[in-house]
Amino acid sequence: MSLPDPTKAFAEVDRIPDPALLVQGMDETSRWEAVRELRDHTAAWLRVGPGAGVLDVGCGPGDVVIAFARSTGPGGRAVGVDASTVMLEEARRRAAEAGVVAEFHLGDAQALDFADGAFDACRSERTFQWLSDPALALSEMVRVTRPGGPVAVIDSDWATFSLDHPDGAVTSRILDFFNRSRPEHSVGRRLRRLFRGAGLQDVSVVARAALFTDWDPDTQQGPPGLIPLPLLVGMLSEAGVLTGQEAATWLAQAMQSARDGDFCGSLTIYGACGRKPGP
Repeated sequence: MSLPDPTKAFAEVDRIPDPALLVQGMDETSRWEAVRELRDHTAAWLRVGPGAGVLDVGCGPGDVVIAFARSTGPGGRAVGVDASTVMLEEARRRAAEAGVVAEFHLGDAQALDFADGAFDACRSERTFQWLSDPALALSEMVRVTRPGGPVAVIDSDWATFSLDHPDGAVTSRILDFFNRSRPEHSVGRRLRRLFRGAGLQDVSVVARAALFTDWDPDTQQGPPGLIPLPLLVGMLSEAGVLTGQEAATWLAQAMQSARDGDFCGSLTIYGACGRKPGP
């Protein structure tokens, strides 16, 4: 099996040779302080309580949906949608293990298979960056939310990603490749404009910086929460962005930097909240 396009890693989870690595990465990302703070902020806006119906678009392994299921109780409805069968299987396993009732559906964020106004609240996290049309996905989220219901999106701005690496030239080439080839790479900074363009009211946006300094390359394949670096450089090499030698050298230098205690990077993540017009 060939490696997927490096600009579509989480859009093509089921094509990854070991998709469990991406599941693990999502678990690690959910523990980033920046993500925890943004989840708390958006959860306060969504205010999901007993009896509510809530949708998580791009639910991944389902932990947020499981938390919603606990909040909505037996009279509510907690639903997750994802494009990956691997993620959905893991989400169903976790929900069963947690003893909660939750729904998980295979679907397209840009064409949600739900009726207008089907949910009291809707959210998405770190999904828009992998879509061809985030504005369409947001319009779908608004469509399936009841009038007056809250909508929240958390997403990254990878154009802000910075990394201290001994080979600045190759690092810049890698980052430039992603920024050129994935226009939605920086969707985080656009969320305010997207929300206002979708007709949402009471729009507010906050941002947090994720910092990457703790990485043990002898026990971890990359900084916790980021795509495993051996997988990343392999995809970049197969895509012709790096030669095999450049990929191997860049990875070895990054690992040595981590062993020396010098590894450092950061990423800005945004959280946007708004309300669908209505009562």
